[in-house]
Amino acid sequence: MILSHNTVKLAFYIILGLSGYFLLPNLFTFADIFAASQKHTAHDSIIITTGEATKIHSSHNNAIAKTQQILAKGKPNGLINNTLSGNSKVVILTFGDTEKSQFTTAKPILDQYGYKASFFITCNYVGQTHRLNWNDIVTLQQDGQDIESKGITHADLNNLSSSALDFEIGGSKLCLQTHGITSPNIFAAVHGDVGNNPAVIDTISKYYGYADDGFANMMFLHCDGYDSNQTNCQTHDGNGILSAANRYSIREASHNSWDARYVHNDQTIFQKFVEEVNSGVGVNNKRGMVDAIPIVAYHIIDNSKDPSSTDINLFAAEMKYLHENGFKVVPMSDLGYDESTKYMYLE
Repeated sequence: MILSHNTVKLAFYIILGLSGYFLLPNLFTFADIFAASQKHTAHDSIIITTGEATKIHSSHNNAIAKTQQILAKGKPNGLINNTLSGNSKVVILTFGDTEKSQFTTAKPILDQYGYKASFFITCNYVGQTHRLNWNDIVTLQQDGQDIESKGITHADLNNLSSSALDFEIGGSKLCLQTHGITSPNIFAAVHGDVGNNPAVIDTISKYYGYADDGFANMMFLHCDGYDSNQTNCQTHDGNGILSAANRYSIREASHNSWDARYVHNDQTIFQKFVEEVNSGVGVNNKRGMVDAIPIVAYHIIDNSKDPSSTDINLFAAEMKYLHENGFKVVPMSDLGYDESTKYMYLE
């Protein structure tokens, strides 16, 4: 018997829905999945840590770099031109693993400076002990923070079947939408190691416009600052081969790698942070536009000295440094992509 395309498609989503029901019965229903499926087509600074607070003494204060998009025939060409300042200082902050301290501790510090960060949510973590709940997450969104996806179960994507990838990647987007999160468009890959896996990248690209995946001192809006010798961010080359750098391989610096490596020595880690956020300035000034953007990734913000935690005073000092030294902090959701130039840009 020959089955129609729609019958096969329906059978797939029944299986997908049932797997979601048995694994995660409180997240969403088969009806939700099926309905959604129809829609898819160096500065001299000193940090002083005391028993009370962290103080920063900075030798100078820089103006915030103001940028505007260059237009070609009235359309964006993917370039951001630094028109008013020689200091092209842009940084992105991310938070992963749905940790409660991101809401109770990090957010009030971000709020002091009006900073908006990107929070990547693992749906099955929500509501667990020491994790964010849905009220926290919706409040973050209402306050202008960027809410994005980090999967259903925090699974290693490299070893999943095609249907499991759809569930983990596409299902997490539906999960967020079901709980009131609007337009999640960025997926963060667990371990940041799927950039050379075509099956995973192809699945992510079905549901999202971008992926946070990989590690580097800077990400490049033109995907032109890595060892791949690329000059744009096209996902596949002319032969259909997955590109080494593209909008699904946005790379970040892990703050927790410093926390663990330097055993929570805040003085040393602070200097690493300063080096990191300033790493793109020379590149951008030389090119006359914002191309290189450091991305700093955090998880827990507390004083537990856990390998995945950043000390509270240190985090406060880092945010203060960004403010006092004229950095423009943008959420990852500000990224755009120009189909004609194959460049990313800041909207």
